[in-house]
Amino acid sequence: MCVRLFDHKWPLPPWRGWVLAIGLGFVILGPLPHSPLRPTLVQAQALRPELRDPFLADPLEDDPRDPLLPMPLVDRPLSPLELLALEADLDERLQAAEALLAAGQDDEAIALWLQDVRLRRLLGVDAELAAMQRLAPRLRDRNATESLQLLSLRLEVVQAALAAADSLTPERQLLLADTYRQLGNSPAAIALHQDLAEQAQAAGNLRQYQTQLETVADLEARQFAFAAAATAYGDLADLAQTAENQRDETRYLKARIHNLEQGQRLEPALEAQQRLLALYTADESQWPLIPPLQHQMAQNYRALGNLDTASRSYQAAYINAIDQDQFNVAAEAIRELADLYKTLERWADVRYLYEQLILVEQQAFSAYGLMDAFDQLGQLYELIDDPEAALEAYREGLILARHLNHRQDYFEMQIDRLTEETT
Repeated sequence: MCVRLFDHKWPLPPWRGWVLAIGLGFVILGPLPHSPLRPTLVQAQALRPELRDPFLADPLEDDPRDPLLPMPLVDRPLSPLELLALEADLDERLQAAEALLAAGQDDEAIALWLQDVRLRRLLGVDAELAAMQRLAPRLRDRNATESLQLLSLRLEVVQAALAAADSLTPERQLLLADTYRQLGNSPAAIALHQDLAEQAQAAGNLRQYQTQLETVADLEARQFAFAAAATAYGDLADLAQTAENQRDETRYLKARIHNLEQGQRLEPALEAQQRLLALYTADESQWPLIPPLQHQMAQNYRALGNLDTASRSYQAAYINAIDQDQFNVAAEAIRELADLYKTLERWADVRYLYEQLILVEQQAFSAYGLMDAFDQLGQLYELIDDPEAALEAYREGLILARHLNHRQDYFEMQIDRLTEETT
């Protein structure tokens, strides 16, 4: 059975619905009921009426009609043979659009593409949707924003009509969602995938629920809706935990943490990190992942002002990193902990940390890191009024600077200045 969707010509009377053609007969649908799947045509406000209204109008009511459409003596739908002929003519017109594109006439090609979509609606909803999917990436590649908005508006009309006719099957919801996504209308795509997730959950289809919810989370993250994405990834992590799937639980927790941090929601991020840390601790093969996670947690604790817990996390991070031969992680944790202790004026602890940093950089064979460590140690000795120790640190730094041919002038200046001050 062929299903075709038509629109009345704009403006529409108050009682307007959508005209649904089934076979060769017509059924007038009344006003569309409210539905969570029915988006509002908000983009219409951003488009000029002279662009929006003709595109959304019924092509059979155009005056003059498109040359590809027949001119019957009476008002009637197109016959099956006329529809076949129209399809063939539209395929030829697409070839003409390609020729225009090759000649650099992008605007003219886009105009033909849009008219192709308008007329394909006469061939049925599936033909129109296929035309939209074919066209969307090409418009996106050309930054044809207004054309993408026109297609999105028309897609909202199609979606609402399908919902009103109880023809919005899960398969069509997926097709609509994918088309919305390609058109750049992420909110509409998210709403459809969310509804599919709820349907799957109600039916007890956990695999499909997981698939749809993961799509929702990804789309939310892509449009920087970090809170919504984090919530979805949290639900997915809980689902994986129930299924005792630690691999998926780990993956979803990482995604949840990333989105929470992007949204500056550090307390729930730390809760997720504690959960992730427990997973790593319980699996020896995951132990190398513990030091970077502890370092990340320390940074979050510090950002929240919880300096005691941040200090303990930094210490755990650099100790475990050394055990795992992760000297870069250890060095970075030591530097940041030293900075924290500087704010607290815990100078003895700072000195100890820089001495540890020198040992770590030696183990890492990092000449640049070692040079920087001696510089930091020299500055510290100056702060605590020990110029002789500062001079010794700067001299060690100068040896490395000459070897690297980097920052020699700086270290020589520090040494000359301190030498003058102590004589």
